[in-house]
Amino acid sequence: MDVRELCNEDSAVGRYVSTAVAAVIADRLDSARTRLLDLFAPHGSGTPLAHAR
Repeated sequence: MDVRELCNEDSAVGRYVSTAVAAVIADRLDSARTRLLDLFAPHGSGTPLAHAR
């Protein structure tokens, strides 16, 4: 049984996996944004993504 089948059979597992994957993607996007700001933006022009919402 693969992860997709498990997620289809048990919706709670599917929600957990989806939430975990989304958290990893959000963290990586935030890190990429920070690196880009460090490279190309004037110092102090950006705010962390979590604080921008």
